[in-house]
Amino acid sequence: MRLITILLTLSVLGASGCAESTQPARNNRTQQALAESMPPGHLFQRHMIDLNRLTLSVLEAGSGDPVIFVHGVVTTSNIFPQYVSAFSPDFRGIAVDLRGYGDSEKPPSGFTIEQFSKDLITLADVLKIDRAVWVGVSMGGMILQRLALDRPERVRALVLVSTTDGAMILDDDIPTIGAPRDYREVSKNMIVESFPPDAPAHTYRPLLERIPTWNATVIREALTSMSQFNVHGQLSRITVPTLVMVGAKDGVATPTIAKGIQAQIPGAQLVEFNTGHFMMAEDPDQFRTVLGNFLKGLAR
Repeated sequence: MRLITILLTLSVLGASGCAESTQPARNNRTQQALAESMPPGHLFQRHMIDLNRLTLSVLEAGSGDPVIFVHGVVTTSNIFPQYVSAFSPDFRGIAVDLRGYGDSEKPPSGFTIEQFSKDLITLADVLKIDRAVWVGVSMGGMILQRLALDRPERVRALVLVSTTDGAMILDDDIPTIGAPRDYREVSKNMIVESFPPDAPAHTYRPLLERIPTWNATVIREALTSMSQFNVHGQLSRITVPTLVMVGAKDGVATPTIAKGIQAQIPGAQLVEFNTGHFMMAEDPDQFRTVLGNFLKGLAR
């Protein structure tokens, strides 16, 4: 296993990462944004982890039992840095860039919910994690439903954020992404439309800055997979503690869908935020509190 670690603290904002030719360079602005989102004095690490045939980028901080954060179709692990150390020393946070996203390798294909799920299990194997608390946002929540159904022995608890148990249609003409439509414009529209119309631009600007870290093939294949997803009626097989989070203003992963997911999973909790799709960006304090309370309730 090849492991390249980059140690970053607020006092060392100028550190630069080691990157292969398949990895986009992290510029100083990105490094500073990461550092500024961390609590003062907290050390966090950016690992490039070799899964044999794939290299994934992982942001990690804190100590304790593992919590693995999984992003959505138009985001990266950079939506999670302020949470990865928030629950230490009881929980160590690990936020992954999925294949094709962020600083992770961009192979020619494989950007599907099923393959993302398999990659995550391989990542857990390499990190020697038998069971984790998994937190998935949007497409990340879809990936984790698939993972929990296929590999239940690898799941200690599940947090499903702004997600669906059926098809999520975010674009009406997916095959044209890349040609003739620019994937960057498509991605930008998806991000902006996920926030309420009155949301301040600073809440979604960091997400827009990460768009160049994926490409047309990545988003086209991922959106296609999301449009074909359906585990409705199967979720009763999930028996681990589960938390469902939803934004009251989310027009895609709606409160009705969230309540349907909760109803299928025995004992699942549901928390509704007064936000749109990305409550971790709109209301980070409540997101941290709700997730923290759920983690505290898990039996050690």
